[in-house]
Amino acid sequence: MTLPRVLFVTGKGGTGKSTVAAALALARSHRRPTTLADLDRRLSAAAMLGVTSIDGTAAKVTKSLEVIALGARAELDAFIARIVPIRAISRRMLRSRTFGYVTAALPGLEAFLLLERLRIMAGDAALEDRYLVIDAPASGSALELLSVAAGVKNISPNGTLNRLADSVAAFLADPTRFGAIITVTPEELALREALETEANMRERLSITTVAAIMNRVANSLFNTAELAALSPLGIHAQLAIRRNSANEVAAAMTQRLAKAGIATINLPMMFTPAMGLDELQQLGKVLAVELQDR
Repeated sequence: MTLPRVLFVTGKGGTGKSTVAAALALARSHRRPTTLADLDRRLSAAAMLGVTSIDGTAAKVTKSLEVIALGARAELDAFIARIVPIRAISRRMLRSRTFGYVTAALPGLEAFLLLERLRIMAGDAALEDRYLVIDAPASGSALELLSVAAGVKNISPNGTLNRLADSVAAFLADPTRFGAIITVTPEELALREALETEANMRERLSITTVAAIMNRVANSLFNTAELAALSPLGIHAQLAIRRNSANEVAAAMTQRLAKAGIATINLPMMFTPAMGLDELQQLGKVLAVELQDR
């Protein structure tokens, strides 16, 4: 598999989506210049990389990695500014009640313009031979975001918006340009949501899932003989069994993902009070090996 230019990282809330996106961006930046587009209002991925303030332009993390924050409303403002270049008039339009009625009548317009911005960024990345990693919303909101192009086509059967919607849909469905990474943890609810997300992307949106990344997988520390030797120690033996069991659950879930045709990459449990650049580098090394173009 050759990895696409754009990797869209989503998953159930609490599965470490932003951590994976930040680590993945670091890993990719060792091969080519990389941009991490943070769509999370909390800017969690950016903060883990040491970027605490973004003013709408890209902030440098390393020589080959930059972070930019994107928001749906900001993209609407920028779109109006492009088509109405006189700043005072564009600002008045955005504040007007009439324009509010127009945007209300076009549900998903702001989200659609955000997708169009990502498509343009992907084109620029291809020209500049760089990668784009997207810290996307959690899976439910991500599916809504990715579905808006079809909605725009339905309400705008002709004209500029229709042509843009065609371009966005073609971009999302092109596995050489766009692919999803779904984060999951060794928990039943997280696995179910990952399987549902992949199926929705594939069946409704024709979007390719590159891999599921199972986060926080604990290593199995004890073999059968060691567990038997620990049995007289009561609570200590129970803790050892629980640790091994967590690894077995992850292995079973990997098999279930494989049956659904989804490749899985395991990331280790990080026993640390906070995630910072050092921890992201460790996770990035695992991802760099597992996600090599092949």
